[in-house]
Amino acid sequence: MSSEFITLIYTIVDAVILAFLINAPIQIIITVAQWLLMARFLAPEDKSFCDAIRCLGKTYISAFIVALIIWLFWPLSTELIMYNNRISIPAVLGELIVIPFWLKRCGYI
Repeated sequence: MSSEFITLIYTIVDAVILAFLINAPIQIIITVAQWLLMARFLAPEDKSFCDAIRCLGKTYISAFIVALIIWLFWPLSTELIMYNNRISIPAVLGELIVIPFWLKRCGYI
């Protein structure tokens, strides 16, 4: 294998680990907020608890994938990836992109 390929793999694995560690807290908070939104305001009568868990799981996993893609192709300076060194901008963008999609797909809106 060439050294460029190994460097690419190392960069991707490093980004996955870093994105997971930084994105996980904000994604958990947003998932709890989504659960409250789904349970309090958007819950149709025909949806069960398992349907809500499936929707949350799909949202969490796909938001992580979208955030990872944003993380890998971040066009700005890497110092701008965090807001006030607390909130991962790719995690928030991933959630904002994915939540409406899955809420519509799962029949909540």
